[in-house]
Amino acid sequence: MKLNTINLTLQGKGGVGKSFITSILAQYLKDYKGLDISGADTDSVNKSFAGFKALNVIPIDIMENDTISQAKFDSIFELMINDEKNTFVIDNGASTFIPILKYIKDNGVIEIFDETKKEVFIHTVIVGGQSQNDTLQNLITLFELIKNSNNVKLVIWLNEFQGKITDAEKVFKAVANKTSNFIIVENKNSDAFTTDLEKLTKNRLTLNEALISDDFNLMAKQRLKRVFNDIYAQLDQIYDVAQSE
Repeated sequence: MKLNTINLTLQGKGGVGKSFITSILAQYLKDYKGLDISGADTDSVNKSFAGFKALNVIPIDIMENDTISQAKFDSIFELMINDEKNTFVIDNGASTFIPILKYIKDNGVIEIFDETKKEVFIHTVIVGGQSQNDTLQNLITLFELIKNSNNVKLVIWLNEFQGKITDAEKVFKAVANKTSNFIIVENKNSDAFTTDLEKLTKNRLTLNEALISDDFNLMAKQRLKRVFNDIYAQLDQIYDVAQSE
């Protein structure tokens, strides 16, 4: 298992399940793999990730007068770069997408990641339906940001809960050389699965909390385990492989 990775969730389109997938990633690293993680939520509008109390996520307000607070973001990146023990999971809001990209460009953050040999994964979400084109365009923007990096790669989450993702092969091919892997969040097309997941996320509960909760019956717990185990198996293809590279 690869240790001490930096994981940034970035997507400029709101309402696509970004904080949901970040919470699953954090649970995979912390609860499933037993790593020491440091989680932060920089979303200035909806601090959904920070709502998962069991994950000990620190909410950080990085915006001041519609611009990034340089000092606060400096501290975050210096901590990630200098810490050689923890694995970092940082959820960034849609409203901070452009300011954060500007900060990364202006301060040569990608070059610093390469110089320090930090292994960095930028996680982004693609959805089907009306928001698909917007999420794909933001994926291209992220690719342009890291295309010359040796150490930074994309993890593309395909969230099928807003519809099947179609006609995206051209974009995926264009970013292929910087893509670590795809994670499919499958829509089981079942009211029971959907209801269980909505209940879980609405209450900001982790899988482990749900499994010991009386609010979920036996079959609901089984359905949630299936969803998480499917995603965890896909994440293994990224993080366990990374150890041997």
